[in-house]
Amino acid sequence: MRFGVIGTNFISQEFVQAGQTLDGFVLRAVYSRRLETAAAFAECFGGAECLTTLDDLAEHPEIDAVYIASPNALHAPQAERMLRAGKHVFLEKPACPNAETFRRLVDLANEMGVAFVEAMRPAYTPGYSALCEAVKEIGAVRHVSFSYCQYSSRYDKFKKGIVENAFDPSLCNGALMDIGVYCAHMLVALFGTPNSILAMAQRLHNGLDAQGAVICGFDGMLADLTFSKIADGKRQNEIQGESGTLLIDSISNPKHIERIARDGSRASVYYDPDPEFFGMAHEIRAFQRFAEDAMQGKRDEMTRRNSVTEKTLFIMDEIRRQTGIDFVRRDTGIGGTGT
Repeated sequence: MRFGVIGTNFISQEFVQAGQTLDGFVLRAVYSRRLETAAAFAECFGGAECLTTLDDLAEHPEIDAVYIASPNALHAPQAERMLRAGKHVFLEKPACPNAETFRRLVDLANEMGVAFVEAMRPAYTPGYSALCEAVKEIGAVRHVSFSYCQYSSRYDKFKKGIVENAFDPSLCNGALMDIGVYCAHMLVALFGTPNSILAMAQRLHNGLDAQGAVICGFDGMLADLTFSKIADGKRQNEIQGESGTLLIDSISNPKHIERIARDGSRASVYYDPDPEFFGMAHEIRAFQRFAEDAMQGKRDEMTRRNSVTEKTLFIMDEIRRQTGIDFVRRDTGIGGTGT
């Protein structure tokens, strides 16, 4: 499959690096508003055509699919442009700033007969599959605790008055959108949509949410989610059942899962020593399969995955409503170009 890439940051580099370990993956073109930026990226991977307009990328006859890893605020308009051109679209998380926009893109992809899905890495890893099975072994689940707290390297610059993209709320960034999404997505994927949500957030002077805490209520179960860009967290994630507890090392890339029975006995459920970026190979392989399915009119697995994403975004919409997180609406919907 011949890919075009929008975005030249570290996650795009990991995407191509992982893709090049797979059969059938070809980096055909790189888009950036600056030609020199695209050229520097392409050179790292043996070369690719460098483009500086979205129209050139959308209308390129030798590109089958586009991976989008631009700032969050640009995801929706750029995805729309590619979908309308008949390209399969793999959209980095968070796919869209809200659930309504995501639903419209899903409908557009269905209309165009192409693949469209969010690039949510942990949902495609063997660790996630192992976790799904392990949950069945601990009895009725009563409490879940997911956390992703990581001190951002860009926070030091922010404190000096330098606001980079990661700390610019006009780009639909913040702790919830950037890393809290992992906690919310895993919760929905495993347990569905909560009946109730109670959320709190702490914001910086420019309005960006720096950290947050959420309690979600289910029938017979509670879940707490915590996320931060201004502090490091070291505690493990937990799923507590009546018959035992699961410990998960990382909610964004589960590589070690341990089960502790009520009698205190411990057993390793899953362990993966592979380098982290290779985890993206699983989601790329799945996306290639989705594209093949779409061309044959098969959309069942994509529909299921997109349902989880839409429900996750719905939860995040409610968290933002409760905490007053309101992005500057430079572009949060379909209709613009995001250039």
